[in-house]
Amino acid sequence: MKTGSPPRRARPLPGLDARLLDELKRSGAAVPRDGHDPRAQPPAHGDAAGPSSGDFIALYRDAIERLEAQVARGDGHPPMRKREVDLMCRCLLSSHTLADAIRCAADFCEMLNPRAGALTLTVRDARAAFEMDSLRRVRSSAACLVDLTGLFCYLQLFGWLIGQPLRPDEVWLGHPSRDDAVPLLGVFNAPVAVGAPAYGFAFDATLLARRVVRQPAELDAFLVDFPFRLIDAPPRVVSWAQQVRGILDAALAREHVLPALPELAAGFGVSEPTLRRRLAADGVGYQALRERCLRDAAERCLRETDWTIARVAAHLGLGSEEAFRRAFRRWTGHAPSHYRRGARAPD
Repeated sequence: MKTGSPPRRARPLPGLDARLLDELKRSGAAVPRDGHDPRAQPPAHGDAAGPSSGDFIALYRDAIERLEAQVARGDGHPPMRKREVDLMCRCLLSSHTLADAIRCAADFCEMLNPRAGALTLTVRDARAAFEMDSLRRVRSSAACLVDLTGLFCYLQLFGWLIGQPLRPDEVWLGHPSRDDAVPLLGVFNAPVAVGAPAYGFAFDATLLARRVVRQPAELDAFLVDFPFRLIDAPPRVVSWAQQVRGILDAALAREHVLPALPELAAGFGVSEPTLRRRLAADGVGYQALRERCLRDAAERCLRETDWTIARVAAHLGLGSEEAFRRAFRRWTGHAPSHYRRGARAPD
């Protein structure tokens, strides 16, 4: 595996800027005039900080708007306009509870059918599932980035309305390739499955009864850079645990060595004890995040690839088959081969 140091605080989602520019070129959408390939221009004077927060937000917003217009042409209808998104947010403020707000959002999108897609909320066994069907005719890598941004938009919005993050325990994508979405997966801080009929996430159903606490006077400030502020975002939008998980997921996807806590702290520009405290405030420690990341990746490889056990072990950086077998049994209570047979057996 290759070595590498984590990005600084200005880039909590490694590779997203390059991914956006690559997708613009691949899809034929115009690249922003001031857009640059971050892989082609080394930082000046040895500064590894990368693009500033404002630069990244501008690139992210511009790229998604261009990709959205490109995807919409393929669907044969225009996308939802910014003023319509703002109006929907304003309507949701009149809701009493989170459940009311989600139903209001679904009704609002239905009025704009098919431009705004279709939203559904189901509750089963104390678990709420929010689903977003973008009603795409063609599923492409560009549409995946647009729809993932839309899904994260709802996750931010719903958490903001009730004054606390939803913290999903599962996320699913209506797109067959996980690689197309890798740079954005870390913002959810949850296992992500691909190839679902639509996009969605599941969370604790007790939150549906939480009251909407935001006031109309707070909306304008929230809508600034919404939903593109993934850099230096407040904890209620992208928590420290989510940012760390994003870096770990990106490192694994590129088969880089997972950074240790001191490296992460240096990359974020904080001390190690400070990063430890901030993760603890999110209810998790670095080692638990690292183990969860490795376990999710291991299970995904066993389910979705025909890689040998040795190849999976190398992908995770565990050194040997035996080290991987011991770790996997510790995580799941099963041998890797047993898990693979069960995951592939018909229901």
